[in-house]
Amino acid sequence: MTPPATRKHRIGGATRLFGIVGIPVTQVKTPQLMNALFEAGGIDAVCLPFDVPVNVFEPAVAGLQALGNVDGLVVTVPHKVRAMSMVDEVSDTARRVGAINVMRERPDGSWFGDMFDGTGLVLGLKRIGFEVRDKHVKQLGAGGAGAAVAHALAEAGAASIALADPQRELPEQLAARLNRFYPGCAASVDIDPANLAGIDLLVNCSPVGMRPGDGMPAAFGAFSPALQVVDIIMTPAETPLLEHARQCGCRATNGRPMIEGQLAAFANVLRHRNARLVFMFLRRARLSAPPPSCKSFFRPLPASSTPTRSRATRSAVRRRARRSTASRIRRRMSSPIRIAAAN
Repeated sequence: MTPPATRKHRIGGATRLFGIVGIPVTQVKTPQLMNALFEAGGIDAVCLPFDVPVNVFEPAVAGLQALGNVDGLVVTVPHKVRAMSMVDEVSDTARRVGAINVMRERPDGSWFGDMFDGTGLVLGLKRIGFEVRDKHVKQLGAGGAGAAVAHALAEAGAASIALADPQRELPEQLAARLNRFYPGCAASVDIDPANLAGIDLLVNCSPVGMRPGDGMPAAFGAFSPALQVVDIIMTPAETPLLEHARQCGCRATNGRPMIEGQLAAFANVLRHRNARLVFMFLRRARLSAPPPSCKSFFRPLPASSTPTRSRATRSAVRRRARRSTASRIRRRMSSPIRIAAAN
């Protein structure tokens, strides 16, 4: 078998397409990670970045959904909340968070959305040897990504989550939802973000540290070396918070483990086409089975949607998918707001 480093992936007419939509997309790492695994496994698929402005998000995504060789989309900022309206069904996790970061076309032509930001972080932490269960967490930032992370940490068994955000209503609302859905996890609003007494895990879900000169998201003193620090920012790779944590002897990581932890879930969008891909992604994440948070993506497909369908059945499914997509586009584009956006 040709080593992955020497293989050259040639895109052809049968290549399946995946994309990541956001603005900007110059900083995203998903295409590099997914394409490396596609190539290593001999999967005829490619992941492409799509720079989609806010004012044309709906018509742009509807156009991608209408293409017969697009199987799924990853959604990044600032579109995760609006993407909820572009799918026919969402997972329980996505419904609780109020946003999605991945959407796939199902064999019947409908589109399903899920949220794996937080799941990816939990899996990424597990890969580097940190278990969330029974740990006390302080999280800075309670917006879109912060909400997904907090829900996943609570679902993973965190004992408590203290939430801090300059917009006070965000942590208040998020803490209320967490306490309702996960009574075993004590969620609270934190008014002293620099106080880390009794904290096992510090997670920065705020954008502070992304721009030059930002500094740290709080006026931290010295960290305990036992503290695990995560800054989900990807660029720069070494934020002031991570630099400070390493100087204090802490285990510290940026958002890469979170992205890598999502790969097992993202891989399942190809499940009905090539089961090898799921195995590759699970092996990469060092998992023997999909995590509970991914069960909606890994639910077995009905017999009628397996690759052994007859040609007539596959054609019928594709015709239904096209009719469903065309109907969806007509409904969405009939809105005056969307018509104005398209223009």
